[in-house]
Amino acid sequence: MVGLNGSGKTTLFKLILGLLEPEAGEIYVFDRARTRKNLWQVRQEIGFLFQNLDDQLFALTVWEDVAFGPRNQGLSEDEVEERIRTELGIVQMSDFRDRPVNQMSHGQAKRVALAGVVAMRPRILFLDEPFTGIDFPMVRRLVKIIEDPRNEDMSVLYTTHNRFFLENWADSVLVLRNGSVLYDGSVNEALAREDVLNQIGNWEHLKQDMIESRNRVRNIGYPT
Repeated sequence: MVGLNGSGKTTLFKLILGLLEPEAGEIYVFDRARTRKNLWQVRQEIGFLFQNLDDQLFALTVWEDVAFGPRNQGLSEDEVEERIRTELGIVQMSDFRDRPVNQMSHGQAKRVALAGVVAMRPRILFLDEPFTGIDFPMVRRLVKIIEDPRNEDMSVLYTTHNRFFLENWADSVLVLRNGSVLYDGSVNEALAREDVLNQIGNWEHLKQDMIESRNRVRNIGYPT
């Protein structure tokens, strides 16, 4: 999902999650209206990675933070522990299980937050600017989680201002403008429309960004 700052990307996430209520109309999630009565059930099926990690990490240790979601789903402690070990292993944070969450770098915190969300096995995962402020090796770890075969039934919707990720890691794109949907469809068709490109950035500068991004990824051994 793309759009200029203030276009409504984060607001849309919050409306779906029930963190905000619409002024008019209804919100449908998985073909059913999202109401206050079924909000808890809807949230069990949706994972969300906040852009501001301070809104998401609140337990004392890494282990406890990742355990929070699965435990609230009523899973057995054996299942909770299995999921924690699996997800922390994928993000290479197993050795940090007893580390206080407030003593991690931004990249480490993002890995832990994503591990905690994926450990809940949501049907859909919302990622708000997931690749902001991290280097490409870190991006590879995050993408590895998203593409893990165990998560093949999980849909992923993420916001981004980075055209490289839009072109390479998106099956379709939703473009917002001033709180409304401007375009919903294939990435290739979106990038052929001038009105869509205006909501992403200057196209000539955009193409150069993607070329430079590909070169950086190729230099660290990631296929392009």
